[in-house]
Amino acid sequence: MLAFAASAAPAFAQEDPVAGMEDNEIVVTAERIRGQVEAPQAPIAVLEEDEIASYGVASLAELIDELAPQTGSARGRGGGRPAFLVNGRRVNGFREMRNYPPEAIRRVEILPEEVALRYGFRPDQRVVNFILKDNFVSVSGDVEYGFPSGGGYSTNEIEGSFLRIDGDNRLNIAFEAEDSSMLTEAERDVSSVSATPLTGDADPAAYRSLVADSRDLQLNANWTKSLGEGGLGGAITLSATATRSDNLSWRGLDAVTLTDGGGNSAYRTLYDEDSGFGPRIRDTKSQGFELGVSYDTRLGDWGLTATTNWAHDETRTFTDASADTAALQDAVAAGTIAYDAPVATLLSSGLVEARDTYRADTNTESVSSLVTVTGHPVVLPAGELSLVLKAGYDWNGIDSSDTRNPLRDAKLTRGDASGGFSVGVPIASRREGFLSAIGDLTLDLSGGVNHLSDFGTLFDGSAGLNWGVTEKLDLQASYIYREAAPSLSQLGAPQVVTTGSTVYDFTTGQTVLVDILSGGNPDLVAEKQKDWKFSLNWDLPVLERSRFIVEYYDENSTNVSSSFPVLTPAIETAFPDRVVRDSDGNLVSIDQRPVTFASENGQRIRYGFDISDRIAGKEEEGARGGGRGRGGGGPGMGPPGGRSGGRWNVALYHTWRLQQDVLISADGPSLDLLDGDSLTSSPTARHEIELQGGVFYNGIGLRLSGNYYGGSSVDGSTSAGSTSLDFHDYATFDARLFVDLERQFKDVDFLKGSRFSIRVDNIFDAQQRVTDEFGVVPVSYLPDFTDPKGRFIEFDFRKRF
Repeated sequence: MLAFAASAAPAFAQEDPVAGMEDNEIVVTAERIRGQVEAPQAPIAVLEEDEIASYGVASLAELIDELAPQTGSARGRGGGRPAFLVNGRRVNGFREMRNYPPEAIRRVEILPEEVALRYGFRPDQRVVNFILKDNFVSVSGDVEYGFPSGGGYSTNEIEGSFLRIDGDNRLNIAFEAEDSSMLTEAERDVSSVSATPLTGDADPAAYRSLVADSRDLQLNANWTKSLGEGGLGGAITLSATATRSDNLSWRGLDAVTLTDGGGNSAYRTLYDEDSGFGPRIRDTKSQGFELGVSYDTRLGDWGLTATTNWAHDETRTFTDASADTAALQDAVAAGTIAYDAPVATLLSSGLVEARDTYRADTNTESVSSLVTVTGHPVVLPAGELSLVLKAGYDWNGIDSSDTRNPLRDAKLTRGDASGGFSVGVPIASRREGFLSAIGDLTLDLSGGVNHLSDFGTLFDGSAGLNWGVTEKLDLQASYIYREAAPSLSQLGAPQVVTTGSTVYDFTTGQTVLVDILSGGNPDLVAEKQKDWKFSLNWDLPVLERSRFIVEYYDENSTNVSSSFPVLTPAIETAFPDRVVRDSDGNLVSIDQRPVTFASENGQRIRYGFDISDRIAGKEEEGARGGGRGRGGGGPGMGPPGGRSGGRWNVALYHTWRLQQDVLISADGPSLDLLDGDSLTSSPTARHEIELQGGVFYNGIGLRLSGNYYGGSSVDGSTSAGSTSLDFHDYATFDARLFVDLERQFKDVDFLKGSRFSIRVDNIFDAQQRVTDEFGVVPVSYLPDFTDPKGRFIEFDFRKRF
């Protein structure tokens, strides 16, 4: 079996290593922990029990959120969540352990993207390995209540979880229920409608929501059973998830400008409960079910993991259209009804036709299966060769319909047969004494093929070198080639027109309401991605954990399938057939179906450090000793074993984008996304900083996180009325204070196993300021539109039984 490079060894030592003397050299022998990942790449971070407890989280899902700077990949492809292992084995998705309480975890290992290949994952995901305790039983409940400092709405959440671990046997049942009330524009004193209604008419801002009224339910169950005596027959895992979500938003009132024959005019909002005219609504209900099976076993010297997953989701959306007021406008112009008549009179006249309500249904079905075989078939002078073989088949189906377009129902299916391999070749090894003057050197290679039933055959491959220069310094270089197909929805989603959408028009410098056409584009082609990565991982000889990381990425793509970008003058010039304006130049509609860009290129550097150390308590002072990578053992919320003291940690990372440009077509234009061009309503910042840190002492903890976004801009054109926008730099900070109530109130039985937390997101209520060239904030970029939540306060009570 491959072993970690010597640089990783101190972090994996047991709490009581055995030291001796041989030929005037110190030899440290440490037993490996069962479930520890075997790879030549050094881990980015290793968290022991006491450090996990210092985060004060209620579940592994929350822990992963806290560890985002370390677990997130900096690759521009949006690697998203890391790949997950349990006890060094691949599992059937994060849902298997997302509800586990952190007290069940003995150790967390965070490893770089290169390790993902050795478990059959994509090479652009970091790997998180959870090593569980051998025996653990817990029942926990969690109640949360939150509200923004500006008022207007609130949220509440209830969670419950049962977990039993008995060696390789595990059972987890968990549920979550979350509810959020509605927030309207009037409650933030803003309005997306510039016109002022006639005195006495309803305020349109009171019937347009910024935050929807929503309810979410989830039930999750996972069962793992060891097979055969002593687990020799492997282990099987069954998992099931059921979800339900309801979302209700208000889209404003029906409104009309009425002008009589004498030129008298008024903007009227049509709201009257007795006539059945309230706000136009969008009501979305969805429910989903997932079932998964995984089997893990040994076949001689080979390991086999097989996973199968089925998922079904149904979404139904009812959307109110605008009422037809043409007959009412004609009657006012003819003088048969007064332009300023009471709303009840206007609606009871029979001149306003009832609204249509459109229904859209989307059902998605997916089945995925994968078999992964890992082994070490050859022993080379520098160690064992690692080989991974995988094969799988995925099927996805989308069945959608919309009464707005009854002839454009979509029934889309895609089958994806895949196969691939990865191989790790040790070239030099200090441990094996082969070319040890070089250090530890490993070559990783991978290749894969996907055949899509609706698109054809795609290929991918990668190559990487990992060089352990010294015991504490590692260098990596890797290259990834991948062909990617557009998604089913990008290719074939039904075309839908949404009226009254708010858009900022860069050409006129105004915020307007327009019609938006969405749907699929069958003319999209395969994207080709070519990415380089170079990195340095340095384990500094200070504190208990102190690691410095530098990563450089160079990413290039051709034939890039993308959502339609924000309508800047450059984009409108590149896609003139996607935009409709009236004779006065006012924006009427935008065709926002996906497009293909000729190429996209990006270069970035990400560097930072992750440091952590203990805070000695009264019982530990003068007797710290031990060394790096120590762990504890208690099941409680405080430090293992109940001893006094604590720890602190800081993770700080800076991303510096050197290049980010897009070539729209072979004939141009070329957009520099770091210098005045943009594809989204928020342009790309050149600099970004992530911060996570905290201190935990004797049952009281404080966590602080922050994000800084550098300034950027979007240039307007030289035409009259066009304006540029400046996006000013800003920073947000979140804080969470938590108290282990059992340790503070030892004599109160009810508080045993309980914790109370206060969380404040966006402490300083900071929102990005966006101004035009005259220093004016456009309506659609007002802070209450871009971030209606603002500063948010949340109280949380958790209890373990």
